[in-house]
Amino acid sequence: MKKIFFITLLISISAYSFSQASTYSAGARAAGMANSGLTNLDAWAVFNNPAAYSFLNQKEIGLYYENRFLLKQTGYGAMTFSTPLFGGSLGLGFSHFGYSQFQDDKFALGYSQHLFKSFSLGVQLNYFSLRQAEDYGNLNALSFEAGILSKPNDKLSIAAYVFNPLNLGYFEDAGLKMPVTLRLGVSYLFSKSLLLSLETGKSINGYTPIFKSGLEYLINEEFAMRAGLSLKPVEYSFGMGYNTIFGNNKIGFDLAFAYHQVLGSSPKISVCYAF
Repeated sequence: MKKIFFITLLISISAYSFSQASTYSAGARAAGMANSGLTNLDAWAVFNNPAAYSFLNQKEIGLYYENRFLLKQTGYGAMTFSTPLFGGSLGLGFSHFGYSQFQDDKFALGYSQHLFKSFSLGVQLNYFSLRQAEDYGNLNALSFEAGILSKPNDKLSIAAYVFNPLNLGYFEDAGLKMPVTLRLGVSYLFSKSLLLSLETGKSINGYTPIFKSGLEYLINEEFAMRAGLSLKPVEYSFGMGYNTIFGNNKIGFDLAFAYHQVLGSSPKISVCYAF
């Protein structure tokens, strides 16, 4: 009971101040690498970096769920769809966080386009619906995010991302702002089997800068192992993935686990299908 009370209080304060739930990442591949997913080229770009889905050359759908801190009150689920369109790619996403007394939903629509062969820009419009207990009332907001991704060669990827650059607030209370978040990321493929990902970010609303690092090791063409570390707060993560190709289609299953030193464990799972 103490754990439930503490986490519920923490979430309520954080969400009422800045709606942190609105900026959650998604996808168990990135989760297994401490959510250092700015340069990942998969369906979860809708939640990690909208610039990345222009590098996808197929339609992709994905489903994700995590049981945060092993509590039903803090469950988080997401779904995504991306498709090539007009020389770029269109991305759609939906996520849901919380329980009956606190629910944070995100609806996303974005478009990503190559400006050069190895450089892309993505812009995404987001609608947020925050439903709270009666004493607090409900909140709604409209904002956008943008990202860039550069791949100067086959090994190096560099990305930048901004959420809510106009410092917009909620319709019901314009003085209550969503976070303005900046993130920078880089990944390097040391070999066909080993990928290193590094990321840092900060909210101008006052949050301490964060640092994330992740490793992915491909055992073979189908199986992958992952590990990651994030600082402030300290959280350890690891994961695994299985991908298989049949014809022109591909399906992937990913599992991840994160451990927070204070709040405990969070198992995560996702599935992606490319066709």
